[in-house]
Amino acid sequence: MKRFIVCALAIGGLVALAAAQPRDASVFTHGYNNVPSLKAYHLSLSQELQFSNADNSRSCFWLAWEIPTATRLDSAMAEGIAANTAWGPVETPADETVIVKMGWGTKGLYVLYQVIDDAWIGYVSPIDYENDAVELFLDPHSAQALYGAGTPYFTAVDISQLTETYDQFQIRFGGNEPVEQFSLNWWNPTVIGTGCTQPPQCVFYQRNLTFPEAFTTWGMAIEIIPPRGDETNIRRQEWMIPWALYGQPPGKGSAPAEGDKLAMCFGYNDRDDGLEPSASAIRWRNAADPYAFEVNPGTGLTTTIDSWGEVDFVGDLNTAANVTDTDISNLCNTGCKQPLVNAMRQFKVQNTQYFTLAGQRVSNLNTVPSRTIVLERSVLSNGTVNVKRIVRK
Repeated sequence: MKRFIVCALAIGGLVALAAAQPRDASVFTHGYNNVPSLKAYHLSLSQELQFSNADNSRSCFWLAWEIPTATRLDSAMAEGIAANTAWGPVETPADETVIVKMGWGTKGLYVLYQVIDDAWIGYVSPIDYENDAVELFLDPHSAQALYGAGTPYFTAVDISQLTETYDQFQIRFGGNEPVEQFSLNWWNPTVIGTGCTQPPQCVFYQRNLTFPEAFTTWGMAIEIIPPRGDETNIRRQEWMIPWALYGQPPGKGSAPAEGDKLAMCFGYNDRDDGLEPSASAIRWRNAADPYAFEVNPGTGLTTTIDSWGEVDFVGDLNTAANVTDTDISNLCNTGCKQPLVNAMRQFKVQNTQYFTLAGQRVSNLNTVPSRTIVLERSVLSNGTVNVKRIVRK
């Protein structure tokens, strides 16, 4: 079968208006066999309080994955190989690889992305999410429920495997410009059951909230963590997704219990040259996200590509890793977090630039109206980049 690149187009909100196709009955014959899962470990309240989206570093509890004597904890990876390539050329794992780790607690779902990329490219336009962006699809039902008899959660649209209850989160890394854009997409509840067949009309895209606006509007906390030391090809993002945001309509979700399994898939969108008309991407499940579909050239009928895996909510992080809070704290304080923050104070600012909240360079700060919020990007003598919001006086 020929794979159509619907998922690539959807990511930037620039989905082509593809003609509706006859749907193959096999679309509704999903199977739950061999669905991959990623364990999310339960965090104590004290560990949740370690979370910060303003310290240029991972929260301490993530270091439980790195303690040499710990029992190995679960993570999920999609790397730049043919088996994970959703669209466009992916050369090697060094070209693009994404690793995801998850924790959960009273407040919400915690996500850590680690991305390897050989070239960090700035975005082309405010709605561009094909350039160096991570994305995560979540659904409040288990994959077993999604793939159960009758598939009641899949929409009537015949060119995707989107559900009527999914959330899609997209956050860019960008190039050297500061990035503070957050995108949340979900199925438009006003078209449920209407046979809507075009994602631009079926999907509600809320794009380009700033990170503070994402927190104010949804309670979503996000941090882009700069490279450490010689890890110039590695960047990280840390998220906290509140339980109210987990599910559709957004704001109506509820917390899971230990043992629950909820549907999920993730990926990374990469562009090695900002001038190229297309990008490449990798996906965790069947090299496809829920926008993807196939057409049988013999029959002309469409069928979807199973793309949903799931999050498995398991018990206590320390118990699973066989470590203590002291083990984590010692590693945190001896080289993985605090020394980096302290060291930043020892280096002088080499270069300072200013940007609007939309990411446009401000060449002369005096041209910005008073009391306008701008982003100040400072490069320290050790190469560390800091971005903070300031108010033009």
